[in-house]
Amino acid sequence: MSKLTVGLLASACMGMLSAQEVKLSMESPADFTQPKRIVQAEDAFSVKGRGAFFSVKSVAIDPARKYQISGEFRMKSGKQVLLYFGFAPYDGKNRPVLPKLVNGNSKTLTEVAEAAKKGDQVIKVKDASQWNTKSKYCHIAFGAKADLSDLPNRDLLATVPPNVRQNGEVWEVLLAKPLTGDIAAGTPVRQHSDGAAWIYSAGLVKLTDQWVTRKGVITGIAPSGIPSNKFWKGTEQVKVLILCAVGAPDSEIQFRNIKITEIK
Repeated sequence: MSKLTVGLLASACMGMLSAQEVKLSMESPADFTQPKRIVQAEDAFSVKGRGAFFSVKSVAIDPARKYQISGEFRMKSGKQVLLYFGFAPYDGKNRPVLPKLVNGNSKTLTEVAEAAKKGDQVIKVKDASQWNTKSKYCHIAFGAKADLSDLPNRDLLATVPPNVRQNGEVWEVLLAKPLTGDIAAGTPVRQHSDGAAWIYSAGLVKLTDQWVTRKGVITGIAPSGIPSNKFWKGTEQVKVLILCAVGAPDSEIQFRNIKITEIK
């Protein structure tokens, strides 16, 4: 092999290395929440039972850049586990960016028709014809704006099915709990819904006894909603999220090489 070829190969390898920057790497149980449940052995971590495990540290994100989360997983013993792998989003104040805060339906924007008082459990609005009447995971968001600039909206109240009902010229929004304060007529509102708790960019997989690599790439900010390929609105930092579902208390999985990498 000529010196020129060796040089070109070396340059290519250096280019590949410089194209990715590891932002977070999980090296010990102490790097996770619930460290007492995590055992480190055989160059891998293992955990038994169901649960959600997060990185203790977070990574500040730049929406203009691309980030990859990656890791390797397998079943060690017990009933099969359904694994979810991705990012847990937080705002600049380290508050979780929950699905209900950003998952608003723009077609449901309307106004409060009549003032509501503290203790009321019904709010009358002008038009709720586009509101979901079946889901038990709905909310009413206050101070809603047509351009969605209110998102993430933390001024929410849960509703109960059918969530809304028409009563003459107005619609009544049915609250899960009585109001703790007054709501003025003319207040803009929107219907929001809950959804997947975290950003599962690396998807979900039914684990077997064979190692499987899971990767997911994310970039940009979604104007609303809860996609898996964009950060949810208001996200300024993220943590690693590993969710073990479906398995039994004695189900044991292994995982290794858990990283968040910036792709340049």
